Amino acid sequence: MAVLTLTDQMTALEVAKRSGFSEDSRRIIEELNQFNELLIDAPVVEANEGTTDTHLVRTAIPHGQHRAYNEGVGQSSSQTKTIKDVLSNIEIYSTVDKQMIDESAHPKELMQSEQNAFIEGLSQDITYDLIYGNHAADPRYTNGLATRRSSLGKYCLSMGGTGNALTSIYLIKWDMTKARIIYPRGSKSAGIQYDYLGEQTVKDSSGKEYQAYRAHYRISRGLSVGHEASIIRICNIDLNSHTGDAIAKKIVRAMPLLAKGGGTVSIACNAEVKGVMNEASLSKTNIVLPAEDPWGNEVLKIGNARFRECPQILLTESAVS
Repeated sequence: MAVLTLTDQMTALEVAKRSGFSEDSRRIIEELNQFNELLIDAPVVEANEGTTDTHLVRTAIPHGQHRAYNEGVGQSSSQTKTIKDVLSNIEIYSTVDKQMIDESAHPKELMQSEQNAFIEGLSQDITYDLIYGNHAADPRYTNGLATRRSSLGKYCLSMGGTGNALTSIYLIKWDMTKARIIYPRGSKSAGIQYDYLGEQTVKDSSGKEYQAYRAHYRISRGLSVGHEASIIRICNIDLNSHTGDAIAKKIVRAMPLLAKGGGTVSIACNAEVKGVMNEASLSKTNIVLPAEDPWGNEVLKIGNARFRECPQILLTESAVS
């Protein structure tokens, strides 16, 4: 198994292993990763202002000047702008019929199966926010990848598709100083909360009462980007016309634009794109290769970039211009 990089060591699951998280919190983090691979590589860090992460993004680099004898040099300075990244706070209550659990031959397993459905739903909700969340449109949402790369430019590249049956992939440079997942300051479980509420009397849709086991789940996560070159969107992908080889070439051309320095590179895509790339990996004429990630999981790679399946990336995106 590969050695974990510094970024790999700061993912939610690795932090949970070392930080004394409750068994329930660790289990939920593991299951969130299973339901959505986007979260596997992402480092997690406390927001520095409660539920807001305020940081400086450098917009210009200072440069030196050539000097001859008896000549001075002018002043030079870097330029920065202040960014405030926010969290999405998503909660859900699970309600499971007590009699159904108690009369099961395997009550513990059935209860876990029922709870997994709620965790899968939470995973879909928070990951949708991390892709399409728009804080300006709704202050309850974090700003997602698509919102940050909503028009063509240096870090938003088009494959040329038109219409409204398109999709995107995202190259993400995960690192504590680049793209990272934030959680509320002071959270003892990286923004994951689980409370078993026990047996309660609840009502069905017609107002009739019955006994149920209830639990409360909360996930508070957001996307924070400390370097503008941490995220590259390749959009306007039409899977009816774009081949895996064509997508791979676009990725290879885009990767040098990512922020320099340490970090883990993920290629976030939906299952349909991943299927196309899996097919491309069967050819020996490109650099799409099956491999393993540092945790021993099978993963598709281009160079050092890991493909991560994210079901919430739509196949019905409109063309980005």
